[in-house]
Amino acid sequence: MLAPILAEIDQLKPVSDIAGKVMTLLDDPDCGMSDLSTIICHEPALTANVLKLANSAYFGLPGKIDDARQAIVYLGMRQVIDLVLLISCAESFHGSHDGYDLSNGELWKSAVSAAIMATDLAQIKGLKHNSLCFTGSLLRDIGKLVLNQHVKSTIEQILNRVDTHGISFRVAEKQVLGIDHAEVGAMLAGKWHFPPALQCIIRYHHNPLEADGCFLEASIVHLADAMCRKLEIGKGVDDQSYPEDQLIGRSLGLQDSVIQGVIDGFGMKLDRINALLNAG
Repeated sequence: MLAPILAEIDQLKPVSDIAGKVMTLLDDPDCGMSDLSTIICHEPALTANVLKLANSAYFGLPGKIDDARQAIVYLGMRQVIDLVLLISCAESFHGSHDGYDLSNGELWKSAVSAAIMATDLAQIKGLKHNSLCFTGSLLRDIGKLVLNQHVKSTIEQILNRVDTHGISFRVAEKQVLGIDHAEVGAMLAGKWHFPPALQCIIRYHHNPLEADGCFLEASIVHLADAMCRKLEIGKGVDDQSYPEDQLIGRSLGLQDSVIQGVIDGFGMKLDRINALLNAG
């Protein structure tokens, strides 16, 4: 079972060349406005989408943004990088993913929603570079793109192991397929030369207590993932079998009231978030 999965990892089309270029900027402390604007401006469709989102109700800027450089000035490099990555990922994540019982657009909705809540959590924790939490949440389930059909053909075996052994879906997934979606996602991120910290987040977002080098970011992404499940966003066949991990909230030093405040804040701005959900 593992051999065809590994072959599919090699064949899967990268999220986009632009995403790869932009993600290198996340790891480069010397990158500047001109580097980012050059990448964007050479892609007319990308430029149009960035400007559409920059001018959306989500940001509520006072005037109209007419060019990429202006968007970077108003929103900041990190936020524009987030927008570019969001637009670049939209095509891959849209559609249905029957193996995980995710209807059309549900994986995308979960990705964007978690990314927004993770950013809020990162800000509460005072993380200087919260783009890693945004991107990590956005891409956390990218391994499901590869495993979707394999899970679909073995779903009865996986769910039987969940029920009879009382294990999580991810553990059962690995027992049946030889690999789980978080591991596949990290392998994809490595193949596409994403920053090591991002590979780490994707690999350990379900078990951040085991993460070495990205514990804080992986924990925030884990928590944002759990919050999506609580809100029944992108609810799939695996969501009922991830035990609520109270240790993560406590390890981050976040009280339940703070976490609930992020959830409530997300709900209050859902209308504005729709612009991001419709990206691409």
